[in-house]
Amino acid sequence: MLVPGLTAGHYEDCPVHKIAAADKNKFVLLCDGKTLPFVSVIEIFDKDGKTPPNTHADAHEYFYVIAGEGIAAVDGKSIPIKPGSFFVVDPGHVHEVHNTGEGRLYVLTTMVPDEKFSDLILAGPKASLDEEDLRVLRGV
Repeated sequence: MLVPGLTAGHYEDCPVHKIAAADKNKFVLLCDGKTLPFVSVIEIFDKDGKTPPNTHADAHEYFYVIAGEGIAAVDGKSIPIKPGSFFVVDPGHVHEVHNTGEGRLYVLTTMVPDEKFSDLILAGPKASLDEEDLRVLRGV
């Protein structure tokens, strides 16, 4: 939708990618760093999926759990996460997210600034949303 001063869309119209084909997580790219000065994604972790330990030089990363259960680890310290949990990782801190639940873990993640994260996602193989993903994201 084109309205001056407004960026809008719907997740079903957004690209879905993995960073690498073997990954157990995929990203719905809601906003990318070319359009806005940040990246916002819905990250979907399969059972036992996790991010690799990573850090960002300048970016703050905000996470909000939509569905599922897991653990967020920052600098080696872990906290449990579940629907409604949120956490923010400041620049320079090593962090990971692990799906420890029986089903998938759905996390809305926003990183400011983008630090080319959206480019990394778009460079990976395309993925798709299945009926389970659509059911969760529709709130059914």
